[in-house]
Amino acid sequence: KDRLYVGNLHPTVDEYTLLQLFSKFGKVSKLDYLFHKSGPLKGKPRGYAFVEFANRDDAEKALVHANDKLLRGRKLVVTYANQAPIDAAGMQGLGTRSRRPVSDVGKPTTLSMLKSAGAGRSDATDAKIARMEAKLRQLE
Repeated sequence: KDRLYVGNLHPTVDEYTLLQLFSKFGKVSKLDYLFHKSGPLKGKPRGYAFVEFANRDDAEKALVHANDKLLRGRKLVVTYANQAPIDAAGMQGLGTRSRRPVSDVGKPTTLSMLKSAGAGRSDATDAKIARMEAKLRQLE
């Protein structure tokens, strides 16, 4: 209950801005500011972060005072981290992939099918791979 989700962040809001804002409510013990890891937005902020407080009461105070507060023209969405939207980036209206429905959990994915298709490789290919792995071990 000491970790908060902070969403609907303007792209110009950085870690320093968040620390300034949330330090008013108490000691921030951890700040997870997320960036896109791949794709056309690689390196750009995801539009949400997680702020962890050293004290549960400070987190409660931040939740009450920062939720719906305007920051660079956007209303902040502040909730406890365990109540954060499942697809937090969806808050930004970005085209992100949705999670697999529970009914699809047992079904094979494209990746698992590709991996299992590789199981029928020829002996020559397996021998080449073994030689390459041996050479790599020698280089270590």
